[in-house]
Amino acid sequence: MRMPQYQRLKSYLLSLPYRVKLMLVFSLLILLTALILGSITYYQFAKSSQERTEEYQVQLADQINQNINRYLKEMQIISLSPLYDQQILDILKAHQKPSSSTTFPPASERLPMWRYISSLIHMRNEIKGIHILANDGTIFSNLDSNSVMLKVFERNNEWIKKIEKADGEWVLLPLHQPNYYLNKETSVFSVARLIRDPSTYEPLGIIKIDLKQELIEEIIDNTNSKSHIFIVDSDNLFIYPNKENKIIEPSFLEELEDVTVKNYTSIPINEKDYMMVYNESSYSGVKTIMLTPRSVVFSEVNQLRKVMMVVVIIGIVISLLLGFILSKPLVQSIHKLQKAMDKVQKGNFSQRVEIASNDEIGQLGNGFNHMISEIDRLVSEVYKTGLREKEAEIRALQSQMNPHFLYNTLESINMLAITKGNLDVSDMVSSLGRLLRYTIDHSSKVVSLKEELQFIQSYISIQKVRMGEKLQYIEEIDPSLYDALLPKLLLQPLVENAIVHGLSSNGGSILIKVSREGNRVKIKVEDNGQGITKKRLAELKRLIEKQKHTSSNKHSGIALSNVHERIQLLYGKHYGIQIEAGEQQGFSVILTFPIQRMGEEK
Repeated sequence: MRMPQYQRLKSYLLSLPYRVKLMLVFSLLILLTALILGSITYYQFAKSSQERTEEYQVQLADQINQNINRYLKEMQIISLSPLYDQQILDILKAHQKPSSSTTFPPASERLPMWRYISSLIHMRNEIKGIHILANDGTIFSNLDSNSVMLKVFERNNEWIKKIEKADGEWVLLPLHQPNYYLNKETSVFSVARLIRDPSTYEPLGIIKIDLKQELIEEIIDNTNSKSHIFIVDSDNLFIYPNKENKIIEPSFLEELEDVTVKNYTSIPINEKDYMMVYNESSYSGVKTIMLTPRSVVFSEVNQLRKVMMVVVIIGIVISLLLGFILSKPLVQSIHKLQKAMDKVQKGNFSQRVEIASNDEIGQLGNGFNHMISEIDRLVSEVYKTGLREKEAEIRALQSQMNPHFLYNTLESINMLAITKGNLDVSDMVSSLGRLLRYTIDHSSKVVSLKEELQFIQSYISIQKVRMGEKLQYIEEIDPSLYDALLPKLLLQPLVENAIVHGLSSNGGSILIKVSREGNRVKIKVEDNGQGITKKRLAELKRLIEKQKHTSSNKHSGIALSNVHERIQLLYGKHYGIQIEAGEQQGFSVILTFPIQRMGEEK
């Protein structure tokens, strides 16, 4: 009976319009995604929030204990100071024996004592008072007689017994109401110590530093914590707060001894769950107890849960809208394919159809893309084949004149010149042959500096035939750089520039200087010709930087720009040429590029 219902439901869903089915699918997908991601996010956030709170509370409790311990250390150091003041010890020795009288101590004792204690309490508002109790019951204090009694006859207090039992060690006293205060409601916690004569080790009295609750309140207020914080001593007696909070019972404090965790744990108090942080100081035995309601711990998580519910509802509404809006473009896939075919008909073979499905339309689009790719590939192959054929024709034309024919012809002319006794002609032909061999040889695009200089020497020898002794050529070469590599025919355009534009009228000298600067080669090609104007020099520098070509009746920018461009293409923008010139005489070109030797080429 269930199968027919399932079949009817399936048939009904399949018979729905395509657009409605898309809207339902979008809604279900977004709802399912939102539920899964929401659940994972909620769980991870709740876990992370609890861990962050626990870690923060543990650090907070440790910080509170450290601050309290730091202050207690200062107090216990203060409690040692009477042992190093002989005048104080002498006054206490004068009050060794108990006395039942209430004789007011003389000024010779009160004033030194008052000055001494006042110096200890200076700028410490958190100290209620510092009291030195002699054995006869006399009290020396920084407070006046309107606040503190002059003598105490009760010496059976628990806190006095605790101090005496410590036998000179410092003692932390929990909240108590000392009997020497005239206001019997005064509650303080204290650091105290039994004072003994350093030489005889006899007890001389007690120093007691009474501290206000404001000390711990200030420490706790700086933490900005929302937890219930309690400070107790090693005997689980309260140091803070002054009034016991109802959520902590005496039995609970006793159970602290059985707590096995050192950092935090969850604990129910009065049917309410709390996260408890329990930190005990190894120095003072002070225990910091922090109780944080779990509702506070998970307040952000609960807020997140509400936000997520709103987001899920909004997501469902958006999914319906998206289904309605996005379904229309999906139906228009055929129109996209038609537009693409129209562009291909106009010669745009880069046109492709975006395939978003694997249905019939998607398969048709895939076939269309494949067909256009094949057509584009075939057209490219035909175009490249045509280019290769043209290049082959050009190479064939270029190779019609065999270089060996030129070399043999020049050798014949050389032999004829020697036979006729024309040695100058012979030298000129030999130099020309070397130039042809160097320029026609395509086996290497880079040569050594020595090879390039030999080529320049051959070129200069031909120019000397024309110009005679008016042309002088000088070389200053660092011998260690002869094997340094440089682009072939790099220097010849610069030498030709110097001869044609600098020395052609009156002659002069050309200097090629090669030196090393760190890991760079520096080549300077300099002539002492007619020079150029400052305006023309600035124009040439601008054209070189922009790598533009120009020419004029002065130094031509074509050679300079070409050389600069070649160096930067091979070695990078940090290298190139620089030019310098005078208005009446001299023009120099400085080339810089990195040192490379055979086997180091990149």
